[in-house]
Amino acid sequence: MQDNRVMVGQDMRMPRFTPATPRSRRLGRELRKLREAKGLTGDGAAGVVRCSPSRISRIESGEIKPRVGDVMELLVAYGVKIDEEPGTSVLEQARGLREEGWWQRLGGKYATYIAYETEAVELKNFEPMLVPGLLQTEAYAREVNVIGRETDPEGVKERVAARMTRQEVLHRKPTPLRMHAILSEASVRTEVGGPAVLREQLNHLVTLSRLPNVTIQVLRFEAGAHLADGSGFALLAFEPDDPPLGYIETLAGELFLESSRDMARLSAAYDNLRTLAMSPAESMKFIKELSEDAT
Repeated sequence: MQDNRVMVGQDMRMPRFTPATPRSRRLGRELRKLREAKGLTGDGAAGVVRCSPSRISRIESGEIKPRVGDVMELLVAYGVKIDEEPGTSVLEQARGLREEGWWQRLGGKYATYIAYETEAVELKNFEPMLVPGLLQTEAYAREVNVIGRETDPEGVKERVAARMTRQEVLHRKPTPLRMHAILSEASVRTEVGGPAVLREQLNHLVTLSRLPNVTIQVLRFEAGAHLADGSGFALLAFEPDDPPLGYIETLAGELFLESSRDMARLSAAYDNLRTLAMSPAESMKFIKELSEDAT
């Protein structure tokens, strides 16, 4: 009798995450636990579902976004009932991976970063020249996108709207993103869009600083040289079992850093900046004074 099942190995259209995301890794870890509980090796599981061992490995590492049907087949192979826990939870995770995030419609280089930002529970951000996107007003964001980045009015409108949508992570329920931002003095003095836009932006920073999940510090010029003279960067933390991620935007493109060595360097640089910067209270006093002077 012919076997009409759709095998994991037969579906060559399964897309990949580039790179793996926390959610895809989480699903992969659950599938690996279930495979090991069944007493199967990666090669053994591949033999049961008729695919290559490397595909099983990539699913478990989070590199591949498997279809719900493929996950269902793996669960059956591992002797897990699909209508009971933990099978129902694993299938729900798989369905979540198939849902398109709003940022995916944007395309472009920021889509991957926004996907990480959406899943993060904590963000540490250092900006040497501009106010970070999550803290920008709509007027400030519009000016940033106009200056040398976008000339098409519809393109500017789309990018500004996307930036405003990104900011919802600071207010999401029940667990808003915890954000600690260190802004160089240059970033709060630079007149993006003129004095009125800058004044509104500075007042917005003061308002955001009152949120319990937002901390803002300013690094004065007088602090001198520091470990991040080259560029800004971000450190993202996820759920306890998910490894942290470093992010640096350069003129040549984006860098996503995961190695313990790279993360240690970025963390050391951030700790150095936090020590050199004014306290949050002093920073807000400084920003308020700048706002009053922005005429």
